[in-house]
Amino acid sequence: MKIFKKKKCKICKDKTGTRFCLRKGFNICWEDCNILRVDEKCPDECDYHLQNSDIMQLKGKSDSQMEYIDLLKKQMDIWVKKPQSIFQDKIPVTMAESSDGRKKIVDFLSQFKINPMVPLSYLKERLSLDDLKVVSNPQTYEDIAFEFMQNLYTNEWVKVASFMTNHNYWVAHEMEDEFIKIISNNMVIKKINNFDLISSALTKEKDQALVYFDINNKFDLTISLKLTNDHWNIRSLIIGKPELFNSESEAIQQIAILLSKNETTKAFELLSKYSSIYIMSSDFEYYWGLYYTFTKNQDKAEKHFLQAMILDPAFVEVKYNYAFILHSKGEIESAKSLYKEILQEAPNEPKTLNNFASILIDEKEYKEAEKLLNKCIKSNPEFEIAKQNLERLEKLMN
Repeated sequence: MKIFKKKKCKICKDKTGTRFCLRKGFNICWEDCNILRVDEKCPDECDYHLQNSDIMQLKGKSDSQMEYIDLLKKQMDIWVKKPQSIFQDKIPVTMAESSDGRKKIVDFLSQFKINPMVPLSYLKERLSLDDLKVVSNPQTYEDIAFEFMQNLYTNEWVKVASFMTNHNYWVAHEMEDEFIKIISNNMVIKKINNFDLISSALTKEKDQALVYFDINNKFDLTISLKLTNDHWNIRSLIIGKPELFNSESEAIQQIAILLSKNETTKAFELLSKYSSIYIMSSDFEYYWGLYYTFTKNQDKAEKHFLQAMILDPAFVEVKYNYAFILHSKGEIESAKSLYKEILQEAPNEPKTLNNFASILIDEKEYKEAEKLLNKCIKSNPEFEIAKQNLERLEKLMN
């Protein structure tokens, strides 16, 4: 992973300059862009120029909800200090000095169906409009991502884990600490000393989102979120820009091909490269496990299969490989528990049916073993190992 210091905004000299300003002739951050463009004097050629608009709706590009809300607040700051024709050219901030003036402002605002994203509470506080009804809204995906980042920054690892989609599974299976080890040991994550939200995007279905952050004016970090039961959870994160999410499957395919050809050296190089980007990918952990299986390092293979299973508990092939290693090490009860889980998710998974039956044979649970082997062979008649186990079982039963 190439690490370099990004160019800072030439106005604030603090945040990263993420866009080129035609008025200034250099890159600036979105916060300073908002300060400039709220006067509606930016050239039309600029993607971010604002058109004449009402107080509750802006016509101009914003890369995130946070940017849009910040822009609305700045527009409100201007609106309250200017004579308004709707109030016979009176100035809202002056009107707000009297109860009658505040009532007129409240009556005016109350006639609109206002977009939930509009920070009406800011205007309410700004003008002391106590009678203005403001509906509190549920947290957005940006709110969740920002809170998640704050907990990464403060190293509140248990809270970090609670944001994840698989948190309930980890708690139920006493795996939360294992996830915390994965996330807290990442070299970028553990060195966060400042972060800024740069942009976000929502799918057409509005059930998945990406939120992009700048870390330490040095790294890119993108968080993927998923909406489940009206609540946003963190699905994964990568050290990189949002567009890299679309490249993950291609990278996985490259590694799969290399391992199928036993080109382990090239596979190692790509795994090292991509794992530093896709830091929560169960797929890359799975292929690390396969890599170490092929290179006969069972301890490391076990570690990576476990991490892949933590990152995606529904990944059946990962769970099988981890269970198989436990089985081969003689950790029978743990292996049995995982085999049972797999069969709940994939009742006809042949290798699991066979291996579980093998354990049951050793435990003299012959009837149950017979059921599993018959089921396995019925759906996989060419599975020779299962046939051999059934023959062994029939001899034991006679």
